[in-house]
Amino acid sequence: MNSSLNKILLISFSLVATLGFAQDEKAKAILDELSEKTRQYPTITSEFTFTLEDKAAEVNEEQQGMLKMKGKKYFIQLADNQIFSDGETMWTYSEEMNEVYIDYAEGEEGALNPSEVYTIWESGFKQYYKGEESMSGKAHHVIKLVPNEPADKNYHTIFVYVDKAKMEVSKIEIKGKQGMDYTYSVKTFVTNASYSDGDFTFDSADYPGVDEIDNR
Repeated sequence: MNSSLNKILLISFSLVATLGFAQDEKAKAILDELSEKTRQYPTITSEFTFTLEDKAAEVNEEQQGMLKMKGKKYFIQLADNQIFSDGETMWTYSEEMNEVYIDYAEGEEGALNPSEVYTIWESGFKQYYKGEESMSGKAHHVIKLVPNEPADKNYHTIFVYVDKAKMEVSKIEIKGKQGMDYTYSVKTFVTNASYSDGDFTFDSADYPGVDEIDNR
């Protein structure tokens, strides 16, 4: 290989490395700004559409849901299921079965914690800026997250779509290792609601005859 070709290849590799670093820095800057803004909210309330797609099994399910958050505490209504968490304990209630499963709040290893859905990128991920995309006529940043320790996760990639004008998350796509993909699409985002700590705990008195299954 002659010296001229060596120089061309060296310059090319340098440009690619520089561009990649710049893209990663842009992703970090956007996410840092988003985190700072999100952490100023005392509470977050959002309505969302949750989609599960398993191409191998030809499954494509969509459910409407609602999320309330206050620090590490959260409440989720998804179809006929409710999930309460006070930051230490998690209660998952099935209306159809009138059963509630009690677990520690950290949940399944490798799974996403709902209380971190708007700050998931803050630790444990490599961040890459993938460009801009229009959704519903609005410009969005698209950022790719890859876990630093993929063996500990049940997913391999997350895509975060950030509304450029509002600097808010509009959609999160989670690419599962087993071919199951999950999409969380935000419909409404409100930050001025007032919640008591009791809104994030399960009270069996409100559910007559409920069967409690404690997994702790």
